[in-house]
Amino acid sequence: MKSGKEKGGRRKNRVVEAIKKMPRSTVLVGIIIVLIFMVLIVTIVFYKYLDYLLFEERRTHLAEITEKITQVVDTVTESSWERVEICGSLLQLKDMQNEDEVLENLNTIENFLSSDDTTVLGLGENQEYYTSSGRSGIWEGLTGMADLEKEQQIIITKLPDEEEESMIFLRRLPEKEKIGDSGKYLTHIATAVSMENMQIIFEVKEFGINCQTYIINNEGRDIYHNGEANSVIDSKYLLVFMEKYNFIHGGTLGDLENSINEARSDSYEFEYKGRNYFVSTAPVFFEKWTVLVVVPTSVLGASTSKIMNIAVIYFLIIVLIMVLLFSATVFSITKSRGDKRMLKQQVEAKRKLEKMAKEAQAANEAKSAFLSHMSHDIRTPINGIMGMTDIALKHMEDKAQVEECLKKIDGSSNHLLSLVNDVLDMSRIESGKTTISHEFMDLRLVLENCSSIIGGQLLERDVELVTEFDDIKHSWLLGDELHLRQVLINILGNAVKFTPDDGKIIFRVEETFCDETQSVFRFEITDTGIGMDEAFMKHIWEPFTQEENGGRTNYKGTGLGMTITKQFVELMGGIISVKSKLNEGSSFVVELPMEITDHAPIKETVSEHVDLSGIKLLLVEDNELNVEIARYMLEEEGISVVNAENGQKAIDIFSKSSPGEFDVILMDVMMPVMDGLEATRQIRALERADAAEIPIIAMTANAYEEDVRKTREAGMNAHLTKPLDMSVVLATLSEYVKKYNGHR
Repeated sequence: MKSGKEKGGRRKNRVVEAIKKMPRSTVLVGIIIVLIFMVLIVTIVFYKYLDYLLFEERRTHLAEITEKITQVVDTVTESSWERVEICGSLLQLKDMQNEDEVLENLNTIENFLSSDDTTVLGLGENQEYYTSSGRSGIWEGLTGMADLEKEQQIIITKLPDEEEESMIFLRRLPEKEKIGDSGKYLTHIATAVSMENMQIIFEVKEFGINCQTYIINNEGRDIYHNGEANSVIDSKYLLVFMEKYNFIHGGTLGDLENSINEARSDSYEFEYKGRNYFVSTAPVFFEKWTVLVVVPTSVLGASTSKIMNIAVIYFLIIVLIMVLLFSATVFSITKSRGDKRMLKQQVEAKRKLEKMAKEAQAANEAKSAFLSHMSHDIRTPINGIMGMTDIALKHMEDKAQVEECLKKIDGSSNHLLSLVNDVLDMSRIESGKTTISHEFMDLRLVLENCSSIIGGQLLERDVELVTEFDDIKHSWLLGDELHLRQVLINILGNAVKFTPDDGKIIFRVEETFCDETQSVFRFEITDTGIGMDEAFMKHIWEPFTQEENGGRTNYKGTGLGMTITKQFVELMGGIISVKSKLNEGSSFVVELPMEITDHAPIKETVSEHVDLSGIKLLLVEDNELNVEIARYMLEEEGISVVNAENGQKAIDIFSKSSPGEFDVILMDVMMPVMDGLEATRQIRALERADAAEIPIIAMTANAYEEDVRKTREAGMNAHLTKPLDMSVVLATLSEYVKKYNGHR
């Protein structure tokens, strides 16, 4: 009896023999049919893969846009609530004898806010209303629209006698405010912003009228929308209405609801009435809202979709050509496969070259933007330093004048150092990771330093700088001195650049409000320069925005720019606004709350240093000017200084010295021939007792934590950062020389 294996082998042989007996054309047709079938399968898989990539690209694009909108919503609502709080605080300071005084006080508060698009309202116990525009009366139905027992809430409705809706930020006063002897009381304060202005703020210009933006509360109710909303969602309850949708990518309606409930950002694609749409969600943490952005799929990534279709057609054409070539001759199959591999390699090589070209272009653009930022902000204090130096050189016989110039040079130098540190960490600012400090500062000194820096730029100009700081009652504050300086100098610097000769710049600072712990300061910078037109004013806070209006300056850099300036102001809890007329001038107003402190800060004192006279120090430094400065400062303390120009010479000098001849080594890190890290390692490795014990102190401009770690790992005892503070240098030398001499 034959085994199953033998039977299977015989069947296989019969099939092979049958194929051999078939006509050659029949075999060729069969192979072509199989190949075409495989091509169709590969094409379908390829198309689905491209479709998936396209969905992910669209999802990412829309998610970025939605996140930006939520940032705007968060910023607007937070800023609006801060305005309402300021309005409430100011209102409670007023003594109102009658309703006319209520209207007058509300108008005064609106003028204080310096915002043309905001109306201030006061509400009474019995639905009375009073507005900063001078209107008052009974607001019928107010209790039906708002829960007046809540601490604060946002309602969207029409103000009495107005046709357009407004977004009203309503806050209950801590205590009712009595209106004279009328028996009436004010219970709430509010600000109202027209929805037309809100739509301008939340508009996505990239998609125009095709983009629909919704803001919903935690119940899924629509509290705001813009765009042609009725074309997709015609209901106040968006999530209920969206049950009509057919979700095709990203998940289901349940997944969308979970994203909203869990405050997660996500994107989905759905079909409705024969048309595909993308919806993206992002949480608004400040109000516990959710932003939904709906965009037709045909608009979102339309060019990418065309590219996908072209790629599929191109793929089919190539494969069909290969099939035709195969049908012409069986012997061309090998050649066709080789051609296909070569073509694929060429396409891949071209793709890599294009990618490399794009990356190089992006790197050049990033480099240009970085240099532009750096040039704008660093040139300002440098101009001040050069100007004061020129004055000092021309008045060497006037000691008081020279001393004043040196003080201003010192202030500009410190500011320049702060800017350099900030520019080196520019990525943190642009990624939104900038932190605001809360430290002691002397506001008057900050203002005087800013004025000195700007005054240095005006030495060769016929522009008058007027400063008015007399209305400041509190000078010692807790705040962020660095970012306040950058904000003021950036605005003042622009005023200098865009104000022609015979013009005037007024720098005015007022303390507009204060209580026991906090003050509100109003910084106003007005110039008689070239000004801006209304069209440009709408985009002034956008990055890399400049107006081409034929002014006297050819300045093209952006520096930190007004976008970053606005970010700094808002991070410090303030508000910035601008008014301008073409060919008449501009006026920038910054309002900042800052905490008051009753006394000047107690400066940290360095340890009392020991008598350093007579000690011998090896100074390893390659820069001649730095050597001269360090030698002078050290020899003033009676220290004997020996200089080595690089790490190799330092090793040679120390090796030839007697044990214990040197008491300490000051070692630069970046030097020619041999750097300080390698020199330290080699000194520590010498076979002599003092090589392992002598204090070696790093003296370098590398100030990051990673640099400190590297010096410690190389064997250095301490790390001093350039520019050197001589009091810190002497204290550090005292500490380690004392320890070293105590061990010997």
